[in-house]
Order: sequence, then C-alpha cells, then structure tokens
Amino acid sequence: MRVAIVWGLLLGASGANTWADEPAPPIRLQDRETIVFYGDSITEQNLYTAYLETFLLSRFPARDLAVFNLGWSGDTAAGGHKRYARDVGPVRPSLVFVNFGMNDGGYKAYDETTYRSYLDGQRALADTIRAAGAREVLFTTSPVDDVLRKDDGVYNETLARMARGLAGLAAERGLPLIDLFQPMLDVQRRAQAKEARFTMIPDAIHPDAAGHLVMAYLALRRIDAPREVGSIVVDGARVRAQGVTAANVAAADGEVRFDLTLPFLPFYVPPEARPALGLVPLQDELNRFRLQVTPGPGDDPLVLSVDGRTAGTFTRDELARGVDLALLDGAAWTVAGRTLWEAAQFRWKQHFDAWRVMGLQKPAFMMPSLPTFEAHARAQRAYADELGRSLRTLARPGTYRVALRPQGGVVALGSVELSPTYPLVTFDTPQPPETHPATVAWTSAPLVDGVVDIGARLTGSYVVAYARVVLQADRATTLHLSMGSDDGLAVFLGGRRVFARDVMRALRKGEDELELPLAAGRNEVLFKVTQGGGDFALAFDARVLGRAKVEAVAAH
Repeated sequence: MRVAIVWGLLLGASGANTWADEPAPPIRLQDRETIVFYGDSITEQNLYTAYLETFLLSRFPARDLAVFNLGWSGDTAAGGHKRYARDVGPVRPSLVFVNFGMNDGGYKAYDETTYRSYLDGQRALADTIRAAGAREVLFTTSPVDDVLRKDDGVYNETLARMARGLAGLAAERGLPLIDLFQPMLDVQRRAQAKEARFTMIPDAIHPDAAGHLVMAYLALRRIDAPREVGSIVVDGARVRAQGVTAANVAAADGEVRFDLTLPFLPFYVPPEARPALGLVPLQDELNRFRLQVTPGPGDDPLVLSVDGRTAGTFTRDELARGVDLALLDGAAWTVAGRTLWEAAQFRWKQHFDAWRVMGLQKPAFMMPSLPTFEAHARAQRAYADELGRSLRTLARPGTYRVALRPQGGVVALGSVELSPTYPLVTFDTPQPPETHPATVAWTSAPLVDGVVDIGARLTGSYVVAYARVVLQADRATTLHLSMGSDDGLAVFLGGRRVFARDVMRALRKGEDELELPLAAGRNEVLFKVTQGGGDFALAFDARVLGRAKVEAVAAH
C-alpha cells in the first residue's frame, strides 16, 4: 500500500502522461490482433516485450493474439523505417509498439541536427505504419543510469528533450504515447537516494529484468485490460469470492475446501524481476489476487493446498492481513503461468532463429547453399508460428481444488518394512508387494533423517523394491508427504496407486509432494522404488494436515 501511495504521488508530480493536460485514453485491443514490438537492443532483449506478451495472453485467453518481437540491436528510428518492409511487412501487424531513441541521441549532449533526424525518422515510420493499415503506439525510450555513465546527466537531458519532441509528434498525429523515460528516471533516482549503489540499468543503458518489469508496468497501466484477478475471503465455514468463483465449499474439523474457478491466469512475475514489485505497485494495481482469512479459534498455522500440493503455510496474522496468491510459486495457477512464460521465451527464440539467423544472416554453418535450405527456413518459420498459436492453449485458466487446513504434527517414523528386489520389467509391472503382500518376506529397515538407504541392504541394477508403513488415524484426515527417490517412485494407498514418477534421478529430499486422504483407523502406505544403477534410496517425511492424531503401527 505504501508503494502504491508513493508511486501515485510520483506520477502526480512527474506525470505518467508527462506532457498532456488530460489523462490519456486507454489503449484497447481488438478480439484479433497481430502485435509487433519494434525497436532497438532494449526491445531485442525480449523482457519488457515478453512481460507484455504473457500478460495479454493470460488476461485475454479467448482472444486471438499473435505477438512478434522485431527489435534489432543498435537500431534507430530511421533504421527501423528502412527495414520495415523487409522485417515487419510480412507479419502484417494490426498494432505496432515503437520504441526507438536510445541510439538516436548518439550518446552525446543535445544538438539540433541529431534531434531533427530522430523526429524525421519517427515521422517517416509513423507514415509507413499508417499506410500499411496498422495502428501505432509510441514509447519514449528508457533513461540511462547517469551515475554509472558519470556524465552528470548529460545524455538523460538529451533523451528528455527527444521524449518531449516525441510527445509533440504523438499529439500531432493522434497517436498513443507511453512515457517510459521520466517515470523510470524518477524511480531510479528515488531508489538511489535510499541506496546509493542501486540500479536497474546495470550497464548504464540496458535495463535488467526488474527494470524491464517497470517498463512493462508503465505500458500495462495504459492498456484496457482487467485490473484484478479476484479476491477470496474465508470466514469460518463461509467462503466469499469476488471476480473468481468458489463452489462446492465444505468445512469440518478446522478445514475448509472449495473449488476455485479463475477468469484468467494471474500474470506470472519471474523471480529475477520481482525486485521491481518494491518499486511500482504492479500487484495491487494490475494483478491483484488475494486471500484473506478471518481469524478463528486456535493459533496454529494454516496450510494452503492447491490441487493436492502445498502452496504455502501461513500464520493466522498473515492470513488476516491477506496473502498475494499470484506470487505463490507452488500454486497450480502460478505453475501454469510459469509454463506460459517459458514457452513464450522458447517460441521467441525459434522465431528469432527463423527470421534473423536463417532468414537474414544465413551463416555458413547452416549451409544456405543447399537446395533444401529454403525449405528448412520455411519449416522453421511455420514451426515458430505454430508455437505462437499454442501459447493461447497454455493461457487458458482452470478450476482448482483449494484447501485450508491447520498444520498438524509430524508423524514419528523410525523404520519401514522393506521387500526383496524384483526384476524391473516395466515401471508399471505389478510385483507381489502390490498383488500378494502377505507372501512377501518383509524386513525392517531404519529411516534415518527421513532416508531409507535401500542400496545398503539390497543390490542389483534394473530392479525394483518396496517399502511400506502402516498408519493409524484417530479420525479421517489428510497426510502431507514430502518425498524423493533414486530412481523412479510410485505410491499406493490401500492398494490403489495414487502417485507415479518414472524417472532416472539422484535422491533429492522434498522433490515430490503428495497429499493422502487417510481414513479413520489403519492405512497402509506402500512405496515402490526403481533402480537403474548407482545409488538406491527413498526419502520421505509425513505431516498431518488437520487436528487428527496419526501414528505408525506394526503391519501385522
């Protein structure tokens, strides 16, 4: 909240719309858009552009949006105009975001000739975009870090005068203008006033991931898009939702469960960009997704689970203040957002290779003289386009099973029962511990610091072994298992397989999670571990989610 207030005062002083008397109208997207981001190396970095792309894809999952980054390191407005027909024309954009200026000023003190050349290049580019039937949005360029440049603000003064000239051009042509320069400079200077070594422009020219997120925030606050994912308030057994839908609410024994349906995925903020969230109020203004829990009886922490995985453990005070659900990395919607982000980055690289590397540079190692080269280039372009279309599928929201439960105690486990080894035919091939456990010669094996060293007791490669525990619960409850294995792992509860990962891996404690619904009385949990070679081990610990009492008992 303090960040939002300070930022509001900052924009009121310097102006998000610095040279306009009235608030700028929002930039609206059509149901079908082909969007091009056009600029220099700051655009080619594919960060602010990627944030905008994934925000728009996730915020408008039903719209047909295609996004292309056609930035070129070292380019200027005049250069962008010259290459427009070659690079942008084939994409046939409906909307072009133009971000030139960093190189146009020549990295020197202001002079009129350079300034006029910059505006002439922007004017010619605007004419070309309009003639092609596309809409244009202008960006002022981002500032430099004049502390790192040690130029006493000389180049930022040049960029400021260029930005004022661009604002005049935008007013003259009736084009939307997004001011990056002055707000970013204000953020940078205010942060440096608190911490002299702060920068979000580490090489003095190119913003880092956090700086690019500030750029994206300044653009997104101008775009006509939903500002809030939704909010949820849990008050005892009641669940109130706004913007999202909570259905099938069930409550018992301090636990609340409900199905949560989202209108769209929250915007995923990569960890490396999250320092920007302390500089601008992106989450509150554009990505608000909050859970608040009215304080109830008891002072034990509550565990938030989404689709059977722990998303976070919170104190009652934290929940009363409110939790930002969009930043919970373990939540299924955040996993989906991260997948979209990673897929968009991969697709950008494929398009870059098709457009620039194969299409224009044609390096010798790609053997462009081969008769089949052009066919390969066309296939690469088609592949990149198909990847772009697939992003819309990844951006679709879903319905998630959410649970809030008191954090219970850790189940004391000192040993497991271990089976002999069996040939590893396939991962899914059942062996006697699954089909006829009474015929198995079980032996006790210690669980030391949560690890069963199976290889210390059993040998062989391409084999499988089983470990089992029997748990007694005084009432129905949920058990959280944190697990790891070397190699593959399957888990059975009461003879039914409830988890499976057919992998070759080293042991990492906590790599897998599982929530098991325990019935009142005896519950048999069976672990199946495969061995391809090398170490052979199982790790797990168990914690009750709820107020039940659970203890390990003998299998016989």
